[in-house]
Amino acid sequence: MKLKDLFFVILYGGILSILFGFLLGFIDYYISTYVRISFAGILFFLSSMQIGKLVRKQYDFPHIVYIVFTGFFLIIQAIIIYFLPFIFTFVIDNNAPELVFDYRLYWIVLQNIFSNLFTGFNINLWLTIFIFGIGTYLGVKQTY
Repeated sequence: MKLKDLFFVILYGGILSILFGFLLGFIDYYISTYVRISFAGILFFLSSMQIGKLVRKQYDFPHIVYIVFTGFFLIIQAIIIYFLPFIFTFVIDNNAPELVFDYRLYWIVLQNIFSNLFTGFNINLWLTIFIFGIGTYLGVKQTY
């Protein structure tokens, strides 16, 4: 494992995942307001595979640390894409655009989702987690 390669894995995997997460979350928000269908899973599939390919180009020999970092950042991207439409409606209601980047709101929504995940059976929530799990796997698979 080289420090330079790790830096570029974090740069490409982390920064691009977060930026694509916000971009695709906003795209999904605006599409779903007009069409009433969420394309978050499809958008995440496409972006996770692209990020996996970009991360793979950053090093010569694969290492487990690179794969773990990429997987972690793809999970963060999935959380941003999925939760941004919920948070953005809260931001619009309160007229506070800086709240889009407040990690505490994402943490609160994530806690509510996990509490709903195990207290009642919601097939849509389970399918969403399954789809984002497959997308994360496909993105990580591109790195080795």
